Amino acid sequence: MDANAPATASPADGVKAMAGYKASSQLGNIVRQVGEVTAERERRAKTHEDAMQVLFKAQQRLDEKEKQVEACKKKYEKVMKDLKEKQNRRDELREQTEEANRQMKSFLASVRETCRKTTFLAEDVKAKHHAAERAAERGWSCRQTGTSIMTPRGVATPRER
Repeated sequence: MDANAPATASPADGVKAMAGYKASSQLGNIVRQVGEVTAERERRAKTHEDAMQVLFKAQQRLDEKEKQVEACKKKYEKVMKDLKEKQNRRDELREQTEEANRQMKSFLASVRETCRKTTFLAEDVKAKHHAAERAAERGWSCRQTGTSIMTPRGVATPRER
């Protein structure tokens, strides 16, 4: 042994050794925890990046769908405008048709009445004409008015007296 070396270890040396052991143990824990925190931060950064990519793709799909919805709305508005125009045209044509039907009914009623009057008058004229021809053939008339061919005008007939 060395003459200068202490023969026994002092209690302060043990405390120092214990403190050194604890410090190195704590330093190991700190390094391990820093590693875990760094790994967790990287994992979360990767998860965040993946989520941002999913969000970006979803936003693109949403934009496409919104464009499709706008196109559908424009098409719907155009179709509804055309439908309204056609309905208005239909209503106008229906009114015109009804007016034409009313005019036609009125015209037919007028023609029917004229036809009836004409038929009556034609039969009356024909009957008078035939009666006049028969009277002319006979030479005398059955009429009481004295318009017979045989009766001179201005001379009263026995019936007229």
